[in-house]
Amino acid sequence: MSEVMTPPPVLRYGQPGFFEAYAAAWGFKETLVAFYAPDGQYTDKASNVTVKGHDMLRRFMKVYLQFSPKCTVTFTNWIAGEKGFAAEWIWEGANDGPLRLHGQSSPQDGTPWRIDGISVCRVNDRGQILDHTDYWDSEHLIKTWKRV
Repeated sequence: MSEVMTPPPVLRYGQPGFFEAYAAAWGFKETLVAFYAPDGQYTDKASNVTVKGHDMLRRFMKVYLQFSPKCTVTFTNWIAGEKGFAAEWIWEGANDGPLRLHGQSSPQDGTPWRIDGISVCRVNDRGQILDHTDYWDSEHLIKTWKRV
């Protein structure tokens, strides 16, 4: 797992380097929020969470980064269209902080994990994210919490 130290640039969809910058933004709350339209929505299907607007996205990112502050997202493949994109990704981190998922609690013991997933996103004409929906296997993460 590589550690990102400085926030990436905030780029708009369609600009060169967008996918790399957007993936890296998942390690920086304010940077990530800047990629979204003011009424943008994020949905995590695995945890049944939906947040809308910059304030709610900030609250979600606070929990996300408390759980695994040094986690990274890497887009490995994507399909880009005029109004949005779909991307395969790898999310890597460690069970460093609190998280409750499907009635289970993370052990906060530093155990590393690696999750594969897919995002489907829609953007506005300014290249800001309107809708981002993630699909991944939450049971895979929970299994790392039960290692002996």
